[in-house]
Amino acid sequence: MKRFLVWICVATAFCAQVAAQLPTRPELGNARVVVLANNLENFYYNYAESSRPSYNTDAGREAKANKIVQMMIASGADIFAFCEVEAKPITLQYLVEKLNTAVSGDDYAAVEDGINVATDAYDNAIKSGFVYRKATVEPYGNDVAATNVAYYKNTMRIQAWTELTTGERFTLSMNHFKAMSDDASKSKRVDNATWLMNGLSNSSKVKDPDILIMGDLNAQMDEDCMTVIQSNGYAEQLLRFDANAYSYVYYGEHELIDHAFANSTMAEQITGAAVWHTNTSTYYNNRYSDHDAVLVGLRLGTQGAAVEMIEIAEPARKEVRNGQIVIIRGGVVYTITGQRF
Repeated sequence: MKRFLVWICVATAFCAQVAAQLPTRPELGNARVVVLANNLENFYYNYAESSRPSYNTDAGREAKANKIVQMMIASGADIFAFCEVEAKPITLQYLVEKLNTAVSGDDYAAVEDGINVATDAYDNAIKSGFVYRKATVEPYGNDVAATNVAYYKNTMRIQAWTELTTGERFTLSMNHFKAMSDDASKSKRVDNATWLMNGLSNSSKVKDPDILIMGDLNAQMDEDCMTVIQSNGYAEQLLRFDANAYSYVYYGEHELIDHAFANSTMAEQITGAAVWHTNTSTYYNNRYSDHDAVLVGLRLGTQGAAVEMIEIAEPARKEVRNGQIVIIRGGVVYTITGQRF
């Protein structure tokens, strides 16, 4: 990702501020595509229409937007998945305009999702949405709701992506589950997880079988809703790379409630995953949210590509193990993609 950081410092005037306010971005291996997910803590353009935002002036809105833009630039990410964003098109458009101005170009765009709380038949004033770097990725298919349950149509979204240089694709699901308000909310998060699993099993919603689930799931790993996700074949990637990962601090307690889950084929293409402490490690005046950003590095289409090739000249034999054809040579077992067991 060094090439992005060099470009950033040449292209924008934000670099000095970013260095002063943000911690070093975690390493993500040899990723070609970086995905960032973050709860933006009620980022509204039309702040006067809601009691949710912590600001009530244009200057307050701009200050928060500038901090978000600084984070986006410093991340070097290609796809941004946000939640707790005002459910109107203008809000992410406003953020993208500020981002493009900062980099002196037309590099980024927001995914159109058709969500507008002003005209929706259901009343959920916040949504999950996507912004992307146009030079590296593009949306494949539409941004769709993971569930038909009215209140969560805005906050549980599915979007497939194509990496432009390779044509490889994956499916990204960005979510915001029920808040941790009381014991009854736990069962509602189980509902969220169940609805999500149903949505991700729907071929009309999922355009590629490699699936990455991200977002503010408002649950730590010992909750039942996490069991629902894991029992459907998804593994938490943040804990795969850091057993002590946390994304939120509540009365001094460090909690991992923002997550990155992947199914097995997606996990093979992940080069790194980490929480970037963009908010929990900064002074309050420098924060743009109460949640940290979550980063996942991808090298799409590379399952098994880095291991040695099998030489035809050396004797080898084929077997079927657990329903999969494997090749055995020199005591080493390979799958048909070249991966070792």
